[in-house]
Amino acid sequence: MKQPLRYKLLFLFVWVAFASYGQEAAVKDTSYWKSGAGLALAFDQLLNINPRQGAAQDRLGFGGGINLFGNYQKGRIAWSNLGQWNFGVQRLGTGVVRINNTAANVPFQKSLDELVVSSKIGFKTAEKSKVFYAADFNFLSQLTPTYQGGSSFPGLFLNNVEGSSRLAQLFSPAIINLALGVDYKPSAKFSFFYSPLGAKWVIVSSDAIALRGVHGNPVTKNAQGNITAAENVDAQLGSQLRAVYTSKFLGDKLAYTSNLLLFSNYLNKPQNVDMDWRNSLSWTLFKNFQLGLLVNFFYDDDMNMFTSDFNAINGIEVDGGGKPVTGPRLSVTQQLLLKYAITF
Repeated sequence: MKQPLRYKLLFLFVWVAFASYGQEAAVKDTSYWKSGAGLALAFDQLLNINPRQGAAQDRLGFGGGINLFGNYQKGRIAWSNLGQWNFGVQRLGTGVVRINNTAANVPFQKSLDELVVSSKIGFKTAEKSKVFYAADFNFLSQLTPTYQGGSSFPGLFLNNVEGSSRLAQLFSPAIINLALGVDYKPSAKFSFFYSPLGAKWVIVSSDAIALRGVHGNPVTKNAQGNITAAENVDAQLGSQLRAVYTSKFLGDKLAYTSNLLLFSNYLNKPQNVDMDWRNSLSWTLFKNFQLGLLVNFFYDDDMNMFTSDFNAINGIEVDGGGKPVTGPRLSVTQQLLLKYAITF
């Protein structure tokens, strides 16, 4: 299968073009920039020494996130940039476990890994207008590999355990949205971007992962339903909408940000709209330290999600045979964090 080099080059070109513009503007006058960073940590630990059978087991979990933003505003030009990575792992139990008659330490399971980069640049249609001609870019992937365990040791792991296979990694999958349209900003708190013609790429750069056929890339199946070939890229053309709201309350102690991205693929089932909705709520405890709540909703009609039940998928009943059930479903992620944030 041919690697999607042209799509990687396109992504690199767009990002370098945006970055080059930002560096030029910053050299001229950095006072038009507002930037900052946030570091968030999460830790969960429980120790049981010689616990009663069936009563408890050890638990160790940690994770966090980091976000960087840079916003530029001068004259009729407005440019906003955001980079964010959220990560989490956990381990239940301690000591040595038996996997296929071999001894192995209890591994860490993956609970969260999301890498997001977004950028939007706009030019006012008139000096006092609230409407911009704009270009919107969004990138979604993960930073570290994910391994799916076998039947003897199920789960999603950070490291390769016996019987596991690689399920995902950086750029496998990756989702890229790029659209040209109009951005309406009635106030500093709200913006509404719409493009009647935008592009979306679902990239699975690894051939082995692409052959799984679970990340939305096109696959070919034989008469028995087995995947025999897979493409690394699904290029889509459609309509895109992004709405962003941010505000502060209670004397600026409570901050809320909501970022909604919708995409309708003209080429395949345009009525099934893909959604990426990210919500962040932060409460300032004292200077620079915040208690944060993240709630994300994600849906892609071409992607198969793990489900928590054995209900019907696309009208087909499944049994309780113990196999993971997958299908197009709404994915919900919630994370509670202690954050340290600074603006510079």
